[in-house]
Amino acid sequence: MHDSSTRFDPPKCHPNTRVAVLEYILGWIFGRNDPEALILWLYGQAGTGKSAILQTIAERCAERQSILASFFFGRNDPSRNTFKPLIPTIACQIATAIPEIRPHLEGIIERDPFIFEKSIATQLQFLIIQPLKDLSTSGYFSNPEINPRLIIIDGLDECNDTKMQSMILRVIADALRTQKLPLIFLIASRPEQNIQLTFNSNSLAGLWKSLVLDYTYKPNDDIRTFLTDSFQEIKSTHPHRKYIPNDWPDEWNIDHLIKKSSGQFIYASVVIKYI
Repeated sequence: MHDSSTRFDPPKCHPNTRVAVLEYILGWIFGRNDPEALILWLYGQAGTGKSAILQTIAERCAERQSILASFFFGRNDPSRNTFKPLIPTIACQIATAIPEIRPHLEGIIERDPFIFEKSIATQLQFLIIQPLKDLSTSGYFSNPEINPRLIIIDGLDECNDTKMQSMILRVIADALRTQKLPLIFLIASRPEQNIQLTFNSNSLAGLWKSLVLDYTYKPNDDIRTFLTDSFQEIKSTHPHRKYIPNDWPDEWNIDHLIKKSSGQFIYASVVIKYI
C-alpha cells in the first residue's frame, strides 16, 4: 500500500518536477488521455524515479478518493518481494474502499479458508472479479471522478519470480478482456526482457499503453530543480550554515552533477543525502 508503515518515508516527486509525466498519468486515470487503454505501463531504468512517480500519483489520487488499491513490490523486503500478498492486499483495500462488497468477500473466505494458497488466477477470480461483478453491471465504475477504479502496482520487476511477473500481467489482461473487470491498472517496472515480451504478446494486445521515462520528459531540468532547492535548504538549515558561501555551489558544480546523474534521480538524491 502507498501509505504502509513498511514503506516509511517512501520516495515521491520533488515539488515542480515530473510535471508533464504526472499530468499525463492523471489525465489517463480520469479518461482524458488514451481512455481505451486499461493498463498503463510506466517503465524506465533503475533510478529514473518510477516509484517516486507512482507514490505521488497514489497520494494525489488518495486525496481525491480516486484510487482503489496499490501494491509496491520491494526486492529486499520478504513481505513484498513475492507475488503471494498481491491479490489479498488489493482485495482488502477494495473492500475497505467499497464496503458493499465486504459480505461477499467474507463469505468467500469463510467457505474456502485456503483461498489464499490457490493460484493467482483463482484468487483474482474469487476475491476481486466476483465481488465486483454486481457493482460493475450496475454501472458503478462508469465515472472515475466519483467511483475509483485505479489499481497501482509498482516494481513488478522486483517480484522474485520472473515467471510470476509475466503471469501477473497475463492474469490481469485475461480478467480485463474476458471477465470485463471494471478496473484500470497503472504498472511500473524496469524494461526487463520477460516483461517486455509479455506486454508485446497477443494476450495483452490492445489493452495497454506505455510511458517511458527517457529524455523526452527532460529529466535534467527536473534534476536541476531538485539540486538547486536541496542546496538552498542545506544553506538555510545546516548547523554550520554561517560558514557556507552564498554562491555555493556554483553553476559549474551543479552542471557537473546533472551530467553525472545521466537522467537518473537516484544519483542526485544520494549526492544530497551525503552532503
